[in-house]
Amino acid sequence: MNDDDSELVTSAAGTAGGGAPEELTEREIRDLVARCPEQQRWAFEGWLRGVRQLDGDPIVSLAP
Repeated sequence: MNDDDSELVTSAAGTAGGGAPEELTEREIRDLVARCPEQQRWAFEGWLRGVRQLDGDPIVSLAP
């Protein structure tokens, strides 16, 4: 494995922890949502935008 491969693994591991990927363009979001099953698109799009959990619950900030 060369250095380029290890960087890919590291960056992929950052999004596999349950958080939404960072800094997607609007076009990328639309493309990903279009590939998702229709019944789950609303929750998936919210997750990509950082406003919903994958189960559909809103993300609520605990900060005052």
